[in-house]
Amino acid sequence: SSASSKLSSFGSKMQSVGKSLSTRLTLPLVAVGGAATKMAFDFDKSMTSIQALVGVSAEKVSEMGEAAKKMAVDTGKSSREAAEALFFITSAGLRGKEAMDVLEMSLKAAAVGLGETKTIADLSTSAMNAYGSESLSASGATDILTAAVREGKLEASALAGAMGGVIPLASNMGVSFDQVGAAMAAMSKTGTDAATGATQLTAILASLKKPSSQAVDALDAMGMSTEGVQQSLREKGLLDTLVMLQEGLKQTGQDTTALFPNIRALKGVLDLTGAGLEDNKKVFDALTDSMGATDKAFEKTAKSASFKMTQGFNAMKESLMEVGQVIMITVAPLIKRLGDFFTSLSEKFKALSPQTKKLIVVLAGIAAALGPV
Repeated sequence: SSASSKLSSFGSKMQSVGKSLSTRLTLPLVAVGGAATKMAFDFDKSMTSIQALVGVSAEKVSEMGEAAKKMAVDTGKSSREAAEALFFITSAGLRGKEAMDVLEMSLKAAAVGLGETKTIADLSTSAMNAYGSESLSASGATDILTAAVREGKLEASALAGAMGGVIPLASNMGVSFDQVGAAMAAMSKTGTDAATGATQLTAILASLKKPSSQAVDALDAMGMSTEGVQQSLREKGLLDTLVMLQEGLKQTGQDTTALFPNIRALKGVLDLTGAGLEDNKKVFDALTDSMGATDKAFEKTAKSASFKMTQGFNAMKESLMEVGQVIMITVAPLIKRLGDFFTSLSEKFKALSPQTKKLIVVLAGIAAALGPV
């Protein structure tokens, strides 16, 4: 009786220990394992897309994946975000060091608050392809974006998304990427949002690319030509060319609408060359001299306590991804076998006669009604 009592007491204590271990150890481990596996799954999916859809070799994808994970930790971003951006970069045709440079600068730009890494990477690669990577580097593209946000009143993500629509026409006409960023930053100071600024700038360039017959007559009256205006855009820049045109119109007694009948183009020109002209000139100068803007902003950001905390948390999460990869590799074959089993079961059920299927359904219903009985 005494032994039985002691054994019963011991059993109760062990049961309590078991519950405690389940709550405080097993469940957290399961949660951590699930999170780690999810991280590994997302990263693997993005990197596999680069191999399957972009056509990069498995060996190169593996090398880029390791580099991307390290960059993500250094910049306080997730490896999933880095992998998603890398997909955009490789899809744009960039490879090797050039691709990794774009990823690094995009991660830094995202870390200082310029938007999602993939959005920045998309804009950077579009600009580099439009202007030529020999004329515009990854650091140059992100520096211009950083400076445009600094000098204007635009949300970084909105600016990055809107600039892409202007780049094809601007690059074709010899208007540099920094001029595009400067124009949109300058227009934002009077309350023009990024999308509207991009529309107005596109309308200005289109008016100068293919002027109306009225505009051609106005240029003739000023002793200018379409070719001369486009040459001025390439050599003097956008703002100086617009100022030159405005002065020519004034001297010949013509209105701005003679050259820019499109209302969107007209608003943009008046915004850039109007009362805020002197301030706008400073914006254009700042964008021209924007080299190193992203690195400088990242250095300041990296010193903040919030960045260090974010970087620390991300480093811990990224270290768990290795665990997630092991779990994923181990579990994947089991899940496949389980899936094959249910597929086989389903196919066998489909092969049964209609009468047999009805009988199984009836029996299942009776079993459910009877319950434990």
